[in-house]
Amino acid sequence: MKKLLWIGTVLLGALAPAQAAEPQSAQTAAPSGAVAAAPDGAAAGPRAETGAALPDGGEGAPDGGDGAAAPEPRALEEAPPAPERTPRPAMAEWDDAEPVRLARDKSGAACKARMRREWLRIDCTAPSLAAVRTLGASAGEAWFRLDQKNGEELASGVSVVFPVRRGDRRVIEILTGVWAYRGQLGISTSFVISEQWLDGDAGPLVSVL
Repeated sequence: MKKLLWIGTVLLGALAPAQAAEPQSAQTAAPSGAVAAAPDGAAAGPRAETGAALPDGGEGAPDGGDGAAAPEPRALEEAPPAPERTPRPAMAEWDDAEPVRLARDKSGAACKARMRREWLRIDCTAPSLAAVRTLGASAGEAWFRLDQKNGEELASGVSVVFPVRRGDRRVIEILTGVWAYRGQLGISTSFVISEQWLDGDAGPLVSVL
């Protein structure tokens, strides 16, 4: 009997170090507010809830100031302007004009659209802008402005303003200057603005291509 008790004591002594080296149970709670490590060493859990910066340096989706996502601008063709004709807005009226979403926008976020009554303003930015020309248009005033700095031939921004009314058809081309051989200035197309509102359409179709 004493021999058996001695053998049992030796076995228990050998098992004790192995049990002490085992990791703690996964059920052990982490301290409050801590972020557990993922198996690959990256932080686990949704980072947007903690306000951590995203890999590109951003802070997550923009919001309206109360934590909610900012509303997407309304689609112009789904909420067309009223039929009355009004004068072109003054420059100060565009400061708080409503952003709108165009039917198509291939500018890669280089162009932004705003609406004031039935008047649409499209602002585009690009290097070496040289001119704006109308390729085809129905009756209706269109206004252009190149943002040129003093002493410079070319601009870095352009504003295009025109009314959006039923029956309209227009195409406006924004041109970029290209310096060619011996300092000669050539031109190429940067953006094409297309607007049409046919009689059978519920709303206007405006695109930047």
